[in-house]
Amino acid sequence: MKKTLLLFILVCSTYLYSQTSQYVSFPDINSDVSPNKARIYVIRPTGKLSHYYITLSSNGDMIGRLDYKNYLCWDVNAGTYNLEGAFEGNKIRKDQTENKDFFTVNAKEGKTYYIRLSPAYGLTTGKASFDIIEPEKAKEYIKKFPQPKVKYVN
Repeated sequence: MKKTLLLFILVCSTYLYSQTSQYVSFPDINSDVSPNKARIYVIRPTGKLSHYYITLSSNGDMIGRLDYKNYLCWDVNAGTYNLEGAFEGNKIRKDQTENKDFFTVNAKEGKTYYIRLSPAYGLTTGKASFDIIEPEKAKEYIKKFPQPKVKYVN
């Protein structure tokens, strides 16, 4: 009985402390993207290397920290956005290890972009890996996954 209770508490505390955080405004995802904006989703669909957060920044600005089976979403003006993903605790752009990846979005007004950010096993460490995800599959994940905890005030 005591072992079961201890295991339950451990699982609950791990879940409560592992949460995706977003540091930019989160849009109303139930409405269409504004005609003068673009919307970017970055989704982490797998539990592989789930004990690591992946930090995400865009054009040098921190967007959030992404836990497994979660996503980040934000609206941007049309333009080019250079996304950078790295395992938390590793310096983005300052460290030349394999733990990070880059992705460029040429955002057009009224468009929505779905990008997968997954951890992968590298030669010596885990690494972040970006790729495009099909909109239908992305929408399935978005329905199932919780919205990020927004740590942003306008």
